[in-house]
Amino acid sequence: MFIKHLNLVLTKHYRGFMKSVSPMNIFIQKLNPLTGTNDWVIQNEDYDYHQEVARSAFADMLHDTERNQLYERALKIAIETMHSRGKPANVLDIGTGTGLLSMMAVRNGADKVIACEAFLPMSRCAKKILDLNGLQDRVKIIPKRSTDLRVGVDGDLNEKCNILVTEVFDTELIGEGALSTFAHAHQHLLENDCIVIPDNATIYAQVVECPLAQNWNNLKDIYNDDLEQIIQVPDIIKNCPGSAAVHDIQLSQLPYTSFNTITAPTAVLRFDWSGKTPFVFERSTIQTLKSLRDGKAQMVFMWWELQMDIHAQNILSCAPYWAHPNSKSSLTREIPWRDHWMQAIYYFPQEVSVKTNQEVHLISCHDEYSLWFNLSTSLKLSDKAYINPVCECGLHAAFSRTRIGQLNNVKRNKNYMKIFEEHIDENSTILFLSEGFYFGLVASKLGAKQLYFLDTNLLSRRVLQQFIKHNNIQNVIVLETVDDLKKADLQDVNIIFGEPYFTSSILPWDNLLFLYLNDSIKQLVTGNVKIFPQKCIVKAVAVKFDHLHKIREPLGECEGFLMGDFDQLISVRA
Repeated sequence: MFIKHLNLVLTKHYRGFMKSVSPMNIFIQKLNPLTGTNDWVIQNEDYDYHQEVARSAFADMLHDTERNQLYERALKIAIETMHSRGKPANVLDIGTGTGLLSMMAVRNGADKVIACEAFLPMSRCAKKILDLNGLQDRVKIIPKRSTDLRVGVDGDLNEKCNILVTEVFDTELIGEGALSTFAHAHQHLLENDCIVIPDNATIYAQVVECPLAQNWNNLKDIYNDDLEQIIQVPDIIKNCPGSAAVHDIQLSQLPYTSFNTITAPTAVLRFDWSGKTPFVFERSTIQTLKSLRDGKAQMVFMWWELQMDIHAQNILSCAPYWAHPNSKSSLTREIPWRDHWMQAIYYFPQEVSVKTNQEVHLISCHDEYSLWFNLSTSLKLSDKAYINPVCECGLHAAFSRTRIGQLNNVKRNKNYMKIFEEHIDENSTILFLSEGFYFGLVASKLGAKQLYFLDTNLLSRRVLQQFIKHNNIQNVIVLETVDDLKKADLQDVNIIFGEPYFTSSILPWDNLLFLYLNDSIKQLVTGNVKIFPQKCIVKAVAVKFDHLHKIREPLGECEGFLMGDFDQLISVRA
């Protein structure tokens, strides 16, 4: 009724609303998670850019005091080094953002600063911030990608630069195109004896056993309270190598008791940004390590560090607390918290059982944008050991890591089992309004007469069908669309069940699509129908974050520079 009323109100006021639409606004189609339909909505013409700014957590990066100060120290060293060589310090800032690093370069004596920023809302913002700080004549902002810059009399730069400062890194280090950015800059924009900030990077990996994290990657068979297997995971899903997609996470928030370290943290890949060695876009390395204990090697924890300056005096580490260089000299809470550069988990294609002191061989690979890892107890390796894992079963393409973990949640599944056992008998005809809810197949094993599943997502529907086939369940009909519901004979349905979960949901309450679907099919079923869940309660609690608020918190000033225009940008768009 709420949704019907809301649609009525919107329709009633549509004409009046249109009169207030600015000519600078546009119509776009946007999925309505509550109804499952595409609605026309009004957005500013730069709506996609605004969303990018609001969601980028860029403010968190500017709140990262250690990052900012390490960049400035490295700039100071580079500029002084160029001056000691009798050369002007000509700085190129790639991806300048707010212009912070460019202003730091000016403050530390740079003779010329050129900054490029392809994201137009940010390049405009950078120009305003330069004006605000009185540096508009000291830094030239070019609204282009660095790979589009040209050097020459008629180009964007009159001459090549001899200092490059840039921050083009993500949790995976190279996921934002760092390799191609640095390679192009060295080839076209920089002098041969240039100094690059940062100078180089090192990726670290630690092999671990972590049942908690494994629940985010592999599905489990379903058992009842008597430990009898009811639903078995299909072999194609059990044996799937999974996806190489990075699983970024705050490793320091994992309970230390939730994982066993199989190997010590190990440097596995090094990237030389200085240009002194050739850039390699695809390669692999092998480290032979000793297992620290018996266990199952299931995944690697990954992080990286940057050597900021040519003398290795300033190191920026993204390590979790147990491996962080500052953890021995300071309290854990003093280690920088970063939402922009987290740590990551990479799952092995198959887990490997190991013994204490056993030699294992960690294979680390990368292409231009991504990383992946494998582990072997033998050096007799086939080409398959180096291949970027690709999901073969559909599960890892259909569902997020958190959704897979949700499907494995023991407490949650016990609650479902309790409801099933209390309400399902041989006369039960059940309609499931959820996507990828293979647990619902338990109802067939408990004796239900007929099952209907509405699963509108192609990928999750295929996963469900694999479970049906593998477990030889015959009394199931899978419906693809709401229209299929209307065509089906649902007169015998006496239970409607939803987790609820839908792949289109972004926020938890988007799953209230269950209410909309339930309301739309009431005329298709008899009046004596049990509906689960029977009610929904939305709760909220006020919290105080230690760090997470920084992704939206105004800066005021950053390292002594005024940032009012950026504050206005994120506050309006957030």
